[in-house]
Amino acid sequence: MKIITLSIVPYKEKDAIIDAISEEGDITFLAKGIMDPKNKNASLNNILLIADIELNEGNYKYPVLKSSSVISNPMKLQNDLSYLASLMFIAETTKVLLQEEEKTAIFPYLLAAVMALKNSGNIWSILLSYTAKVLKMSGYDFSVNQCVFCGTKQKIVTFSFKDGGFVCENCFEEGMEKDLTNTQMLLIRSAFNTEDFKNIQFSCNEEDARTVLNKFLEFINDSYGISLKSAALLKK
Repeated sequence: MKIITLSIVPYKEKDAIIDAISEEGDITFLAKGIMDPKNKNASLNNILLIADIELNEGNYKYPVLKSSSVISNPMKLQNDLSYLASLMFIAETTKVLLQEEEKTAIFPYLLAAVMALKNSGNIWSILLSYTAKVLKMSGYDFSVNQCVFCGTKQKIVTFSFKDGGFVCENCFEEGMEKDLTNTQMLLIRSAFNTEDFKNIQFSCNEEDARTVLNKFLEFINDSYGISLKSAALLKK
């Protein structure tokens, strides 16, 4: 079974409970001795690690890891804080914002995003695109190619999470948010339109990306009632 690890929680001495995602959805299993560096499955002790695993049913609450074979480890020779924080953010976003059936659907996108993140220096565009995909998977499909009210593609002046997407000059009303630049609104459109996570085509500077990501985080907090802990690392 091919999996991507989402979290590793220590359990008793050197054991751990691993929450992962597979093509069949969410899966939780016990990995005995995994916290011991000498253990044959110790390499599985990394979030967003991609591996083939075999499980055994036993007398435990969860199935027990029998064997594992690493397909791709997200860790690199040089891991800066932004990269490590992005791994944690993607894992947490997947784990806490998606329901079981949604995790099944997100698996190929997560797989591609993890590989792209490791092989590309384009961290921020990947983060924005993956966050947008998670929002779409959980039912929030914003209008990013035309005005949400009248459908025009001309004279777009703002993006409103509350109203569901882009708003044109004619439909704009007093009280609507208007705090994003044209470049930042284009980032939102590009992020929501991304389908090929193996080859994300747009780039962005960190300042604009952080502004857009903060808008996503505000929406997640307001709509899901969830404050993503890993986001604090991305803000440093």
